[in-house]
Amino acid sequence: GRQVKILSPEAYEDFVKSHYAKSRTKMAKLLMDDIPDSFIERQLNDSRYISSEIKRLLSNVVRTEDEAEATSKNVISCTGGITSILKQDWGINDVWNSIISPRFERMNQLTQSNMFGKWENKSGKRVFQTNMPLELQKGFNKKRIDHRHHAMDALVIACATRSHINYLNNASAKADAKETRFDLRYKLCFKNKTDNNGNYVWSFHKPWPTFTQDAQSALNSIIVSYKQNLRVINKTVNRYQHYVDGVKINDKQVKGDSWAIRKSLHKETVSGQVTLQQKKTIKLSSALENWQSIVDKELKNAIKTLILQYGKYDAKTILKYFKDRDYILNKRNISNVEVYYYDTNNAASRVLLNDSFDSKKIESVTDTGIKKILSLHLSNYNEEKNGKIIEHPELAFSADGLDTLNGNLISLNGGKPHKPIKRVRTYEAMGVKFAVGTNGNKKSKYVEAAKGTNLFFAIYQSEEGKRSYESIPFNEVIERQKNGLSPVPETSDNGSKLLFWLSPNDLVYVPTQEEIGNTESIREATLKTDRIYKMVSASGNQCFFTPNIVANPIIQTKELGANNKAEKTWTGEMIKACGIKLKVDRLGNIV
Repeated sequence: GRQVKILSPEAYEDFVKSHYAKSRTKMAKLLMDDIPDSFIERQLNDSRYISSEIKRLLSNVVRTEDEAEATSKNVISCTGGITSILKQDWGINDVWNSIISPRFERMNQLTQSNMFGKWENKSGKRVFQTNMPLELQKGFNKKRIDHRHHAMDALVIACATRSHINYLNNASAKADAKETRFDLRYKLCFKNKTDNNGNYVWSFHKPWPTFTQDAQSALNSIIVSYKQNLRVINKTVNRYQHYVDGVKINDKQVKGDSWAIRKSLHKETVSGQVTLQQKKTIKLSSALENWQSIVDKELKNAIKTLILQYGKYDAKTILKYFKDRDYILNKRNISNVEVYYYDTNNAASRVLLNDSFDSKKIESVTDTGIKKILSLHLSNYNEEKNGKIIEHPELAFSADGLDTLNGNLISLNGGKPHKPIKRVRTYEAMGVKFAVGTNGNKKSKYVEAAKGTNLFFAIYQSEEGKRSYESIPFNEVIERQKNGLSPVPETSDNGSKLLFWLSPNDLVYVPTQEEIGNTESIREATLKTDRIYKMVSASGNQCFFTPNIVANPIIQTKELGANNKAEKTWTGEMIKACGIKLKVDRLGNIV
């Protein structure tokens, strides 16, 4: 509730320059306009140490018997600048453009524009020239949107020789002196063309004549593998210290099982079961079975009068009475009436009032008095536009809005005093909530599975070949694995048999229309890698995927779908309906 004065830009600059004049590096950082994207000095040093250590470890693998040097002669290291030149001369950059261009073409279709590239004639060939809109270029790197760039770099490095590195290092070091290793130039390069000054431009020979075509074929056939390190529950060994004959001994627990759960079991919020009086509309004939639960007071008084008149309560007689009068009571139709009922399938928890409390969320408040106060307070911030009421909970329940609410409680509560409202109890349907335990008060405490714990998506198939789907709750997976069972039940509730299950990072192949009826014909050599998808997450009977080659989307939430994942392929098929699970080793080979 206090007010503080913030320095103006000029005062801030004066303060920094006067207090950090002796520390020029810190002063420069404090006066930066933007946070830099480049590596910081510590990261660069870490990279240098890592490179040196990797050279030492690899040297141990390939060192000859007579070598004593720290780095073996069979280990060659080079900089990124060298691989960049080789990629250009060997045509790998053009290969990469042709590999990623379908994604840019698809972005043009999604945005119905030509912002992401266009077809051009280049050296007698028609090629798609990719482009990135100016406002999206910051931080974008077209090399890193596809996981296969690691294979591309590895391919170039594997074909680079010590002669290539010596020649390029020498050319860079002697650039000013105009000295060149002519022996290496004539061995490795050829005259390609002349520059603007009429001098020849020397380009590197390819490792073999069809290198560019072979590289493109190899990159297109790669299956990207993802490390699957899924641990849900495992046994642990508890160790303790104790003394035997005055000597301290480390011992391990023998009795009992110690289980460790490797994921968050549930969200932090704990809810309690509540019974709430609700309303529903039913037929009068059903309502008369328990006429005291009818909401309409006028109708209840009419039924009381009929009970006194007939001397007893008879639902059939009273229903006939209203039926003979066409279900009309004081010119109102009462064929369908509202009744009270008690709903026990709800869980409630106390939460802070915040700007998420619109009229819909206010309806979930259990206290009817507080619900009326909050609704009236919110209505004071509503505005009307084009005949529509627009709510502003971000104003009504901001810090200032809450002060106004608690300052006007008496008027909002019909002239009655009320204690300040900071937290309210809200309820929601029990749904996927489960009890914390079975003993004591744990059986009345309900929690919800934490985000990201739907680790098993089961796909079942009936005898007729129809698939059904289910995300297995995390607490059920733990219970099954603790009892030595598989994490997924072998049969579903409707009796369908388990076809397979999927976990995050599992790969799925989506067969073509011709392959769907003849899955035996699918072979690794004929797999279309653009039809392989990676499982990302699951919820209920929904399962979401991304293409397995995609490392980063071109545009967030646009290229890959909402939340950068989707249920369908890029050609429109529902993946879970026809997908086949692939088991892939760490090198991308299908096993």
